[in-house]
Order: sequence, then C-alpha cells, then structure tokens
Amino acid sequence: MALSQSMATSDCTSHATRQDTLDLDRLSFQIYVSNDLLHLRSDWLNLEVQGNGSAYHAYEWCKCWTDHISEEEKATALIITGRIGGKLHVLLPLALHKSHLTNTVRWLGEVLFNQNTGYWSKELLSAPQAHVLRPRIMQALKDWGADLIHLGNMACRIGSHDNPLVRLSDTTSTNAIYPFPLAAPAEEFIKTKRSKAARKKHRSKLSKLQSLGKLSFTAEHTIDGATAALDAMICQRECRQAETGIPTAFAEPNHQRFVREAFTNLAKNDSPTKPEIYILKLDDRIISTCLSLRSGKRIYCYCTSIISGDLMRYSPGELLMQHVIEDMCKQGMEVFDFGLGEERFKLAWSEPEYLKDWIEPLTLRGKLAATLENAKLSSKRKLRNNQSFWQLYRRTRGFFARMQR
Repeated sequence: MALSQSMATSDCTSHATRQDTLDLDRLSFQIYVSNDLLHLRSDWLNLEVQGNGSAYHAYEWCKCWTDHISEEEKATALIITGRIGGKLHVLLPLALHKSHLTNTVRWLGEVLFNQNTGYWSKELLSAPQAHVLRPRIMQALKDWGADLIHLGNMACRIGSHDNPLVRLSDTTSTNAIYPFPLAAPAEEFIKTKRSKAARKKHRSKLSKLQSLGKLSFTAEHTIDGATAALDAMICQRECRQAETGIPTAFAEPNHQRFVREAFTNLAKNDSPTKPEIYILKLDDRIISTCLSLRSGKRIYCYCTSIISGDLMRYSPGELLMQHVIEDMCKQGMEVFDFGLGEERFKLAWSEPEYLKDWIEPLTLRGKLAATLENAKLSSKRKLRNNQSFWQLYRRTRGFFARMQR
C-alpha cells in the first residue's frame, strides 16, 4: 500500500540538492503486513549488510516472531519500508496491537527482543534532513488506522549517527543498555576493565571449579551443539524461576519455539546476522550458557543462564562471560552489548546508556491511552530506583516460589 508524502521545508530542500546527500522528497513509503515478509527478504538482508541497525531486527529473527508469537499477542506485523527509486533506505519492523479501545503500534517482538532501531542506509542517516521522516511516519501509521504509537527502548544513536526517530523530549525508557568498546590484545583489555583484586578472584573461582572435574569453554557451531545449549538455557531458567519466583521469558511453548528456530535460522549461510552460542561445561554437564547475536562488528548478548545449586558459588555465568568477551576481542569485534537490564556484573564492564520511548497519540482514543502509558512508565521508573522495594519484591517472590515446590 503506497502512502502519501509530506513536503519537506525549503531549508531541507536546499540541503537535498547537494550531491553528497539524499533527496528525501523522493522517499516513497510502503507498508507490508505479516504475509508479505518473504517478498522483502532479499532487500531486507541487503540492508542488514550495507546499512545500520540492531541485530534484533534481522529478517530471520523477525520472521520467527511472526510465525510463533504474533497470533498469540493478537498482533499484525507492519513493516514500513522507504525507498528512493528501487533502493531500500529504511525498514522499520513494527506490529499493530489491537485492543477494545485502541490500535497501538509497537516494535515487532518488543517484549522478547531488546533495543530497537530498525535498519537504515548509511546515506539516509547522513542526510541533514533525516529528522523530517518522523512526522511522515506518523501520518503513514495514522492513515493505516493506528490510534497510538508506542515505540519503546529506542537507541539514541544508530552507528555514529543520531536516530531520526528519537527526540530529546521523548520519554526515557525504564531500562538502559550496557554496551562497551572492545580492544585487542584480550589480556591487556581485561586488565583495563577489571581490577587486580577482581582478576585474582576470577582466577580463584576458575581454579576451584577446575578442581571438581574437567572444565571446558565451548563455542557451539553445530546444530546439535546449539540445540543442547538452548535446552540447557531453558531448563536452567525454569529452575531459577522455581527458586526465585522471577518469571523466565521462555516459559511458554511458543516462546521456546521462537528462540530455537530464530537461532537455527540465523545460522543460514545467507543471513548477515549470526548466532554466537557459548557454553561452560563441567565434565559432561552444561553449567552456564551465553546466547548472543553478531551483527557487523557488534556483539549483542541476548540471554544467559547458570545452573542452580552449590556450583553457583563459583559464579559460572561470570566466568563464561569473561571468556566470551576475551574471545570477541581476539576475533576483532569492536563493541560488546550486554543489552537491557541492570545487573551487578554489567556495571563492572560498562556504564548505562539510556534509551527513549516514542509515545505519540494519533487520535482522541490514542490520547487517553498515551496518558495511561506515561503514568505506568513513570511508576515503573520510580519502583526501578527503589532498592528497598526490589529487595522486598525478590524475597516475597522467592518465598512464594518455594512454597509452591
């Protein structure tokens, strides 16, 4: 469905006449729905290679969401594309969520994914007038029947450029991400990030684990190895939920099918975004996992898990994480991204990078819904910063989880 264009200002037009930037007046938007994803595959993969964006918007990742999650969430994929001539310059994987009151547009798979950017050509991101795209996208979605835009967890930067969808006035997201630059050689890099005492503690825990059996760090590149790692991750997270009461993201069968198929499909030869799966084994038992996505020179840590019980005292998850970071340094990766959520071990490596939520009502019903959304986010931020609340919350969840065992 082709959508109407809005004219840029005369100032933007003067910029567009330069030979080193795009004429965004010529950018034509089109929206595709769930069944159309296959038609976009070739262009989508090309933009993954040549443009900038988040690994969580890779074609194979998003396709698995439409196959396994969208129906349960009563959501329809809305993929916005922007082309000049036949060349794809922007692709935004969104989803329309219908309720009794409003039709809300969110990032596709926002609950299971992570930070959100879409994919953009480098030429478009470099264009001085790229900021004019946001109101045009608003109009496109309003024409489609959306009442509210709620695009959460948006990175303020895409590569070395400002995100055209983000404004300083946008709502700060509840969670931050934790990226940090890598460098080689790995041994020297670790020394710059970890204190002498922390390195000594790491060696001590590693030595104690090695005394208990054969310890091995492995990058899984086979289907069987990846499957075993995914099975272990799901099992370990379920055990952790039973002990603490904190729900795992992969409790539902269709969520498990999603993560299994997504990592399998990303391993296809023509997918630019690749899976990186690491495990730590003691003898023949997997005691920790780390599942990540590789996009360009950036590695995105998607999820981790550790075994429950006495072995937790040796911090197998942190031991595996440092091994993965060292390996990424050796492979020439430039950025390691821990993703969403504050954890103690993340702060040892990185500072938080705050994200933005674009909440924009398009109709009267949307205005009412936006008021509620902003109130919910404000309450979440206050609770997030209340350490006493979280300590009580964790103790209470853990108590009820143990009572149910």
